Amino acid sequence: MDYANVSNVKMFADIANPAQAGQAEDPLDKHAFLKLFTTQLQNQNPLDPVKNEDFIAQLAQFSSLEATTSMASSLDRFVNDQRGETIMRGASLIGKGVFLPQQSFAQAGGQPIEGYIDLPVGAESVELSVINADTGEIVNKIALGYQEAGSVPFVWNGGDATGAPTQPGNYTFRADAFNGGRAQGVPVFSEARIRGVSWDELSSEALLETTDGEVVPLSLVSKISD
Repeated sequence: MDYANVSNVKMFADIANPAQAGQAEDPLDKHAFLKLFTTQLQNQNPLDPVKNEDFIAQLAQFSSLEATTSMASSLDRFVNDQRGETIMRGASLIGKGVFLPQQSFAQAGGQPIEGYIDLPVGAESVELSVINADTGEIVNKIALGYQEAGSVPFVWNGGDATGAPTQPGNYTFRADAFNGGRAQGVPVFSEARIRGVSWDELSSEALLETTDGEVVPLSLVSKISD
């Protein structure tokens, strides 16, 4: 039998390649569901109509499908709005200084760098170490004395232990709080300049690019300076 001449019968090749058959398959969305439901009503057996319970169950399925579709659309709009707002927040930081948790930063040589230490509790004394990030060498130590709990600002003048300007390179800070002769490491935040912003699809987060070439999440920014 030549099935190609029978109406409404598709060959296997047509199913496998609907575009080659003249038109693509329509998606089974809520409109297709409603069309199927209406067709069912029109073609039911008048001597054996569909029971009310079956109608109610199908209507419930249709309502659930429509609610899910509407919720998905609303969620997509919300996500897109949040992404745009987050990127705009990141873009507003371009050219400004931000304070980021411990990371290496480029030092041009004798260049002052601002930062602050976050003390969870008061300390009898606090010591800030300036470390060459490439060699691990401590180039300077700054005694900040007694400090109460909270934010402790500092400025490194860019010099080594002798007062001479440090060599250009990458550096990082380390802070220790001393109580009862025991040292405890505490968080240090250093200033960096922002030169770009991008969006990471994998983490759904805005990323900031510093002038030192570092890429950090916007969520890590603790303070903003001019």
